[in-house]
Amino acid sequence: MAGNDKAKSAMGGVLRDVRLAFGEMFGGGKLDEKQQVLVEVLFGLLGTLARADGVVSSEEAHFTNGLMDELELSTSARQLATAAFERGCKRQIDVDAEILRLLVAFPRGSTEVDRFYDNLLRLAAADSLIRRGERLFLEKVTLGLGYEPGELDARLKRIMH
Repeated sequence: MAGNDKAKSAMGGVLRDVRLAFGEMFGGGKLDEKQQVLVEVLFGLLGTLARADGVVSSEEAHFTNGLMDELELSTSARQLATAAFERGCKRQIDVDAEILRLLVAFPRGSTEVDRFYDNLLRLAAADSLIRRGERLFLEKVTLGLGYEPGELDARLKRIMH
């Protein structure tokens, strides 16, 4: 039980960090075009990552739902995020094309891209285990977003410890 409480506390801290990082972008109202791209790409790739090992764990589902809550997404934004997540889970997303969509809206090295990347890594770490499929996906996204290969391990180490 104590381990479960510790995991819940850690998840709460992560979600607070994410809200601080992204929260100012979403006012609970209608999304502008760039916000829509961010929601669609983020939750689509979260779905792809969650399913990369064959199954969406309860921790991954909890993280994703918690992220929607913490970002205070409006009902329409939540529907957009849920639909994107489901497309990702069904592997109906072209990862390279989605990364390009993100980078057209937000340049490499921007705060938004950095926060986006951290959210993917936090989802991967949500169940405390990075499986082979998740690792391969993260390596592809790391390079696609313009990060050096070593950045993946450095950030995962920080997030998981």
